[in-house]
Amino acid sequence: MSGPARQPLTRRQAEVLTAAADGATLTVVAQRLGTTREQVAARLSEAYRRLDVAWMDRSERRPAAVRLARKRGLIDIEAQGEAA
Repeated sequence: MSGPARQPLTRRQAEVLTAAADGATLTVVAQRLGTTREQVAARLSEAYRRLDVAWMDRSERRPAAVRLARKRGLIDIEAQGEAA
């Protein structure tokens, strides 16, 4: 996980990553956000690239992105009432 100390996410990428932080399926995240599964997948893929975790195994990608975004102050899981 290299790159600058703070690679910004768009507001929507941050929202989607926050909503997906608990490991919910793309369909569930889409329902939470009132969007489509395809849009959720696209925003997560973009966030993974910006956070330089897209190369990781699929099972590791989302947790790594959440940890890194949280560490960099790009998302605030506690504000959502979720544990990370």
